[in-house]
Amino acid sequence: MRKPEECTEKAHIREEIDRIDKSLVALFAQRDAYVRRMAEIKSDPSEARVEARVKDVLDKVLAELEAVDLAPDLYMQFWEELIEVNIDYEAATIAARLADKNDTPGA
Repeated sequence: MRKPEECTEKAHIREEIDRIDKSLVALFAQRDAYVRRMAEIKSDPSEARVEARVKDVLDKVLAELEAVDLAPDLYMQFWEELIEVNIDYEAATIAARLADKNDTPGA
């Protein structure tokens, strides 16, 4: 692992970005596992969006971004989209589970 200031060639920078991207994918996979588990636990699609929780997550992310001096305008947009994708996934998963349950004979 090279620090940015130790990179003397574009290839070095690309290698480090690729390494970081690999780590990010692994972290997103971990996060996704929790989102999927949440969808299993919730019992109604309306539970997918909890405005207080969305605000709490975004407030925490904003504080982290500011602490490391990253551009909130750019990264907050990314995080908002990530949350929306997760909410949509949860709602659709819960709705599908309920539909399957209602389609099951004897349900």
